[in-house]
Amino acid sequence: MKDIHFRKQRELGQIISDTFVFLRRSAKPLLSVLVRTCSIPFIILIVAVGYYTNVSAGSNFLTTFSGTADIAEFVIALIGLALAGIIFNALLYGSTSVFVKHYIAQNQNPEVSVVVQHIKDKTSSILGLGFANLLIILAVAFLPAAIGGFLFASGAETLGILLIFLVIFPLLFVYVKLSVIFPALIDRDLSIQESIKESWKLVKDEWWMTFITIFIIALLIGVIGFVFQIPVVIYTIIKTVTSVQSGTMGDPEAFFDTTYLVLQVIGSAMNYILYTILAIALNFIYYNLNERKNQSGSLDQIDTIGASDV
Repeated sequence: MKDIHFRKQRELGQIISDTFVFLRRSAKPLLSVLVRTCSIPFIILIVAVGYYTNVSAGSNFLTTFSGTADIAEFVIALIGLALAGIIFNALLYGSTSVFVKHYIAQNQNPEVSVVVQHIKDKTSSILGLGFANLLIILAVAFLPAAIGGFLFASGAETLGILLIFLVIFPLLFVYVKLSVIFPALIDRDLSIQESIKESWKLVKDEWWMTFITIFIIALLIGVIGFVFQIPVVIYTIIKTVTSVQSGTMGDPEAFFDTTYLVLQVIGSAMNYILYTILAIALNFIYYNLNERKNQSGSLDQIDTIGASDV
């Protein structure tokens, strides 16, 4: 069975294939680590998803949320979901990066308890990096979104909507540039600021390849994740047919009952678990970029050969 070496250059297809090979071979110890480090944030996230779905399902913001209390509840649900998502994703990406670092250092046999302790020691940095990443994204989106909103409110609806829509391009650019901040933080034990700078530097001149790789991985995750959304789709179709036959089609809230809520939460939970695939792929992308820029893997092999000769 061929060993997986992270510190080497890879083409796009190799990154994708090795991601799934690594997941298949290391699923048990990686899952053990993630359960011990991400289970509580995951449960909180699922509760937040359920609460947000319950508050927003079948609602029209302009009509249903007419009262101050309704709007406040929606905002609280949205903020809670956002915070829970940031914490969970930061710990997922950070924990996976720590696991990969020990996988490399321990000859592909990381000790779970040591990995978990390392993650606990780095938790503050991991969470800090997650929130710093959010602040950067918000800063990038704020100006064009604010201008677009002002134009829309001033009567230039088309121009305002277009400007708000164009926010996606700077966001996408920055997201890709910061895509390997967690592997950089863990691999080189950098500070939050240094991790951001390192990710920005590594992706430089490799933006399109990084983007395409992430896009394909995200597409695969989306296809797999859609399987878990099929029950929701089927149930919605059944409810639609039933509503048409019973004449209750005009009540949108009738579609979003407890069964729908449960199915939606389960589907969302499975999709969040699938993010582990992206977390692994980002580590392969990081080590690939690091090798292309710094040749660290080649230098390690030379040092190993020299040490063995001595």
